[in-house]
Amino acid sequence: MTSRRKAIVASAAVLLCSLVVRPPCLAAQGNGPAPSAPAEAGPAAPGTESRPAGGERWDLDKVVEIALSRHPRVNQADAETLAAGARKGQAQSSYYPAIDLATGYSYFQGYSSSVGRSFSTTSLSAQGKLSQIITDFGRTSAAVGRADALLSSTRESGNSVREDVAVDAKVAYFNVLRAKRILEVSRETVRQRESLLRQAQAYYEAGIRARIDVARAEANLFQARAELTSAENDLRVARITLLNRMGVDGPRDFELVDTLAAESLPGSLEEWIKDAEENRPDLRSLVERERAAEMALRGARAGYNPILTGNGAYGYSSNEFPLEQTYNVSVQLSVPLFTGFLSREQAAEAAAQLASARLAVTDFRRLVRLQVEQAALSVRAAAERSEARRKERDASAENLRLATGRYEVGAGDIIEMIDAQVQMTRSDTSMIEALYDYSVSIASLLRAIGR
Repeated sequence: MTSRRKAIVASAAVLLCSLVVRPPCLAAQGNGPAPSAPAEAGPAAPGTESRPAGGERWDLDKVVEIALSRHPRVNQADAETLAAGARKGQAQSSYYPAIDLATGYSYFQGYSSSVGRSFSTTSLSAQGKLSQIITDFGRTSAAVGRADALLSSTRESGNSVREDVAVDAKVAYFNVLRAKRILEVSRETVRQRESLLRQAQAYYEAGIRARIDVARAEANLFQARAELTSAENDLRVARITLLNRMGVDGPRDFELVDTLAAESLPGSLEEWIKDAEENRPDLRSLVERERAAEMALRGARAGYNPILTGNGAYGYSSNEFPLEQTYNVSVQLSVPLFTGFLSREQAAEAAAQLASARLAVTDFRRLVRLQVEQAALSVRAAAERSEARRKERDASAENLRLATGRYEVGAGDIIEMIDAQVQMTRSDTSMIEALYDYSVSIASLLRAIGR
């Protein structure tokens, strides 16, 4: 009789829990055992979030477009390219004549011992001068070649900055989406643990479970709420980080289109390495700096050569009006015989800088190959990890479903139920991390091969 009474009480408690304390996300699913909410709360389908009133909605391409047009590092690189172009123009100025126009007035007062008295003179002049380097035997051409190489190097450095800004914006974009999905999992975890606490309280009030089940469910809930607070803060930090990577301050109420990277990137490792050696702007920048060092060495060696200059002047000058016409034409050959070993030391410095530039190119080629190989391995590892995490989540969902059913009929305990919930939350989070790690690794591989 006593066992029959206990069975009736247990059945009534189970019925009460299923009708009154069913989790909010499952209340509309009809009768039957309530499956775990985390099993239903996996990563949301891409593109499903709604746009708030007044907010902007960006996809990955839009984020990159804004970053490339607004980021200060891009504008700084453009300014440095303009400066390098101006330096090339300065080097080319030696090809053109120098033209000066001068006018003046002078007054002189002195004493003549031969006549024994003071005297004074005045002079007026207006003159135009022209000076042209006829040939400097390679100095100017080497300087122009060096400036041109440095301009190309600066331009390629600017392209490298653009690629860095783009990949930083992509990573920040994926991190916002990652944080948003983790926040959704944290919220669903809180709802599930609130539901578990209500179930434990109902069982305790019905005399089926001990008070310790309620205490453990409460502790489990408070832990979930703390993790929810951390997830909310992580999302806020990820959003302001994205704005910073884009080079803008707002709007703060933006929304993102939830997208993941392509499933695979065509090509083999050797093809990617070849593309990187051809396309990487930072590598091309170093190659141009090597060419600039070669031009600098050529210019330093030209310091031993003479300079042939043509000069001309035409104007009017006299002590009084009217002024008289004056002009002169000259050709000058300047031969450096001894400059304190200046040319020799300049050539030695330029030769050492050229050797350094060549070694820098060689080392960076090896670094490029390493970066491509590392990025390719990261992509493969992320893909394998994503598949493993997906299977782990499916198993965790089944485990939570079974644990929930066992707990509702009295066959399982609170520890088994909490462990199943924790495992489900961890597997949901791990799968989200794996999905976006793969997207980030694809972006890193594209950067490594210069695409």
